[in-house]
Amino acid sequence: PAGKVIPGKPQRKKDLTKIIAAHNVPYVAQTTFIGNLSDLSAKAYKAIYTPGANFLNVMSPCPRGWRYPSEDILKVTKTAVETCVWPLFEVVEGKWALNYEPIKKLPVTEYLKLQGRFAHMFKPGNEWMLEAVQKEVDRNWQELLVRCGK
Repeated sequence: PAGKVIPGKPQRKKDLTKIIAAHNVPYVAQTTFIGNLSDLSAKAYKAIYTPGANFLNVMSPCPRGWRYPSEDILKVTKTAVETCVWPLFEVVEGKWALNYEPIKKLPVTEYLKLQGRFAHMFKPGNEWMLEAVQKEVDRNWQELLVRCGK
C-alpha cells in the first residue's frame, strides 16, 4: 500500500499468464468472469478438455480490497479490458491469439480512477506514476500484439 515513505509497490506487477505460457503449458488463457461470459466459457471448455496441465487466469475484482462500490464490479472489469490492463488472449500449444481488441483503447487512468487503492496516484506531484503505468500497459499491449501476429 502507498505510504508516506514509499508511494506504493515500486516493482512491476508479475505477468502470471505470460510466466505460465513460458513453461510450455498446452493451454493458457486470460479472461474475466464479468461481461465476457462467452469468452470465459469457451476458454474453460478448452482448459478442461485439453490434455495435460492447463492454466486459466480469470480477473476477479475485489470491491473491498480494491476500494470501489460493489455495484461497479462490471464497470471495473470492462474498463480493465478496454484499457488493456487485462487483455483477453490465449496461448494454444505455444501459439498466441488475441481474443478481443478494443475499438478505441482507453487511457489507463479510466481504470485506475475507479479504485480507491490508486487514489494516491491522482494527488498533485504524482503524475509521474500515472505516466509510468500507462507506459507499462502500452509496452505490454504492444508486446502482446506482436506475439499474436498483429
